[in-house]
Amino acid sequence: MNWLAIVPALLAATALLALPGGLVAYLLRLRGLWLVGIAAPLSVSLVAVSSLIGGWTGIPWSPFPLLVLTALAALAALAWSRWVGIPGSPRRASRSRLPQILSVAVPAVVIGFVLMRSMVSPEYFAQRYDNFFHLNAVQYVLDTANASPLWVGTMTSAEGLPFYPSAWHAVVSLVVMLSGASVVVANNAVIIVVAALVWPIGAVLLTRTLVGADRVVIVAAGVLTAASPAFPYLPLHYGVLYPLFLGLACLPAGLAVAYQALRPERVARRHDAVLLLVLAVPGIGVAHPGALIGLLALTLPMVVGTLADRIARASGGRARLLWASALVGYFVVGLVLLQRVRPPADQIYWPVIASLPHAIGEVVSAAVYQYPIAPVLAAMLIIGAYSIVRRPTYGRWIVLGTAAVGSVLYITVAGSPVELLRTWLTAPWYNNAPRLASLWMVAVLPLAAVGTTALVRWMMRRASRLRTFSSRFPVVALVVFAVVLTVTTQGTAVRQAAADIEYTYKMRSDAPIITPDELALIDRLDELVPEGAVIAGDPWTGTSFAYGLSGRPVLMPHLLMDETEAARIINTRLDTDGDSPAVCDALEETGVRYVLDFDRGGDFMDNGGDFSGLDRLADSPYTELVAEEGGAQLFRIISCGLTS
Repeated sequence: MNWLAIVPALLAATALLALPGGLVAYLLRLRGLWLVGIAAPLSVSLVAVSSLIGGWTGIPWSPFPLLVLTALAALAALAWSRWVGIPGSPRRASRSRLPQILSVAVPAVVIGFVLMRSMVSPEYFAQRYDNFFHLNAVQYVLDTANASPLWVGTMTSAEGLPFYPSAWHAVVSLVVMLSGASVVVANNAVIIVVAALVWPIGAVLLTRTLVGADRVVIVAAGVLTAASPAFPYLPLHYGVLYPLFLGLACLPAGLAVAYQALRPERVARRHDAVLLLVLAVPGIGVAHPGALIGLLALTLPMVVGTLADRIARASGGRARLLWASALVGYFVVGLVLLQRVRPPADQIYWPVIASLPHAIGEVVSAAVYQYPIAPVLAAMLIIGAYSIVRRPTYGRWIVLGTAAVGSVLYITVAGSPVELLRTWLTAPWYNNAPRLASLWMVAVLPLAAVGTTALVRWMMRRASRLRTFSSRFPVVALVVFAVVLTVTTQGTAVRQAAADIEYTYKMRSDAPIITPDELALIDRLDELVPEGAVIAGDPWTGTSFAYGLSGRPVLMPHLLMDETEAARIINTRLDTDGDSPAVCDALEETGVRYVLDFDRGGDFMDNGGDFSGLDRLADSPYTELVAEEGGAQLFRIISCGLTS
């Protein structure tokens, strides 16, 4: 497929993530970078809440519930602006838009190029463990017309899961509906839009909010969003972690809003910031609870700074005691949340990946999760910390404190020898280093931008020819700066991240899970298998991907799931006992009529499941060959009266 074929899905994804939230933000009198920066988190919140309401009320999932909720939210925003917000004209955008344009356009081009080159084709997909669930869950949402976080988990568990972060699947399913693209193409389109647009815009908004609207810092913040493998690239080949990826991409805007709501000095329209924070939280939380806990963790310096300021300014002992109690209460509540908002204990099993000194070295050298050193990014972080200590302001201290929190979390999960400490601090992220490596990048991005700006200003002060630029930093110099910073940050580390993504996407005979022959057979299933017929197969060989790729239901849509008794009978007895009453009853109950047989190999050679009943289909009298592509075969079941 030509990359032009993904354009409708890209446009649908961009509109979906920009327009609903953008309309609400506009009616709340936001303009400029605030308008575009908060649009995506608000849109994700609207998608998440509308999917939850649809699940409760039985309204089929489609763009309609989102449109209704957006209309209601728009009316509420209009009422808020008129009767609650401070009267006056809307907030104006900056007169000079070049820095903002560069800060968005450069990473959009760089990240978009890296992803499209690494994906190879819009029809290819990440061949990773978690993607069995994610692609199939999107198809499940489409088939059941229910995208609720209280429903999506029923795909793999008959009793359902208490909660599954389904905002990603809800968004992708809507892109499928709006564009007519396949699940895979729509999924790739949302990846590109979130990585190349949502993440850079949010990061620029956060940096500008914390340290001001300096032209250099705005451009630096945008360019540096493409400078590290940790985010946005790592979640796209490790896992894959699409829900967390979406939540972390929305996180910077949430942090910017939180800063406006929490800053100690007098702030006009603080209640607007509080409202925006309340509106953004559902999207971040339903995208992934780990992103929501990340919001709580990275706002620690803001909360402590505000409460410490209140204590210092308090006029009497009773007031100081009150604010000190609030500070203690904050820490108590935070510790309780760290213990409660976490996965089940049997899923928190990831060990350390390095020694404590090595983990510290990874943070200092910007080489988290054992990636190659990113020397430019590392230098900017060190310079940024030095610059803040020398010339502190409240916002700059928050930048340094946020980076410190993100770094401590990563060092703890990657190299702490005290397992109890890891369990207390990092269990909400499964004690999993890659997840906190991505959070680390979100936390340190503003610090790197501050360091870059400090270095540029230092160089300008010492270059007599450039001295006249110090006050205005004209257009040409700004463009040159963006180009130089881009080139110097696209080094070995980013190239390794691109290669990692390409490894998971590229179709080849030694692919991680699915070979070209197997994909070719899956692509024919909509012609070979009637609608409604269920396909069995050993999921560890990749057959589960048939659901998300072809739309034909499979018996085992994930590798580890609740296996019903009927499924167990088919998986263990079909080829040798295919006409027994037990097997016939199981076929009737499940609707299984076909079996996919793929070669074992790739990343999943060993598995704990028993699929011995699907091993010898070619010699079984209970099946007949329907089609094959190389070593991949599709069989029809002809026992129990299921003749062709």
